[in-house]
Amino acid sequence: MTNPPIPENANALTAEWMRQALGAGGPSGFPAVKDVAVENIGAGSGSLSETVRCAMTYHDDAAQAPESVVVKLASPDRNTARMARALSLYKREYLVYDQLAPHIRIALPALLYGDFEEGSQRFVMVLEDLRGMENPDQIAGADAAQAGHAIRSAAGLHGQFWNKLEQPPLSDFFTRVGPQKVWLTQLAYLVCLAPCLKRFGHLFSPRTRRLAEALGSRLFDYTRDSTNGPKTLTHGDFRLDNMFFGAADSDALTMIDWQGAGFIAGGLYDVSYFMATSVPTDLRRRIEREVLEEYHGIVCGMGAKEFGFEECWRSYRLNMLGALMPCVVGSGGLDLTDQRRRKMFETMLSRTLAAIEDLDADELLPARSRFPSPIYFSSILSAGAYRTYGVLYRLSKTWRRAAST
Repeated sequence: MTNPPIPENANALTAEWMRQALGAGGPSGFPAVKDVAVENIGAGSGSLSETVRCAMTYHDDAAQAPESVVVKLASPDRNTARMARALSLYKREYLVYDQLAPHIRIALPALLYGDFEEGSQRFVMVLEDLRGMENPDQIAGADAAQAGHAIRSAAGLHGQFWNKLEQPPLSDFFTRVGPQKVWLTQLAYLVCLAPCLKRFGHLFSPRTRRLAEALGSRLFDYTRDSTNGPKTLTHGDFRLDNMFFGAADSDALTMIDWQGAGFIAGGLYDVSYFMATSVPTDLRRRIEREVLEEYHGIVCGMGAKEFGFEECWRSYRLNMLGALMPCVVGSGGLDLTDQRRRKMFETMLSRTLAAIEDLDADELLPARSRFPSPIYFSSILSAGAYRTYGVLYRLSKTWRRAAST
């Protein structure tokens, strides 16, 4: 069966399109879809895609056909879609489902149909609907059992691919995705920092504000330090909104939103990011040492060699600085008119800043590279660009306020 065209947006998800897609992705003779009811389920989640649930009715008997599916498309917001394309986020997720899913120990929703256009990076993925599983509220945060379950699952994923990035299937995945573009990450961070501070400056102490500004000009140095150790496959957005848990007496955990997969190669990034953004601060303080010890024991038992706990703990602290980056980019770069999304990023940012101070993670911020290295010049230029952008941003806000009065 011929693949249907990639939809421009959710309005194009008609009954006929769904019949063609599910027929192309599954067995022949798929029952005729009578009607599709589309519900937006991505609003407020921080997703960089348009994510909808499609409930379907059929003309004939459809006992084996799904009652509903989840469909992901490129974001309708031009700025969001542009950033996702620049960082190959849509391509990453599509390739995870297309190439890696059969090899990954952690569960993913079943891909029922997918298509990707290389040039434009437009894509569509029709996925299994997980509505029967529990998806806890990230703003409320994980409880101790959920946190332990999540970190054990991360350890299983990381241990499986520990120092195996140059072996299939990961080698093929990284070849197609291409090298990490640190300069784009730095640019996104610096552009978003000023509006982040404008929106949520009250969450920053003088100490964390200095750190946030210094980090922007030292991302090349930070990336070098944070990836100078064991490497593995990471999820990249390992937080509670992207986790679906099974029954309380089961070990089932399914992860969605793999757009950041492999973006950062140090496994402790997933751990730091989850503990910072998804666990209430008081609970994190009580359990983080214990869950890190359990994580360390699992990856070592799966073959991590010469990886002592002190190195694990230091990497956890260092990656807390990395956890700040998506919080700043989301808080400063995304449309936060949706109140749930705004509250989520405010909560993530607040928890991450608290974790950085608790762990004295700013002590691990690398010093600026020395003259005359390329990284030194990048650091100097980016610091100057940030100061200039901050001035222009404040002036533009003042002008817009004056023009509106």
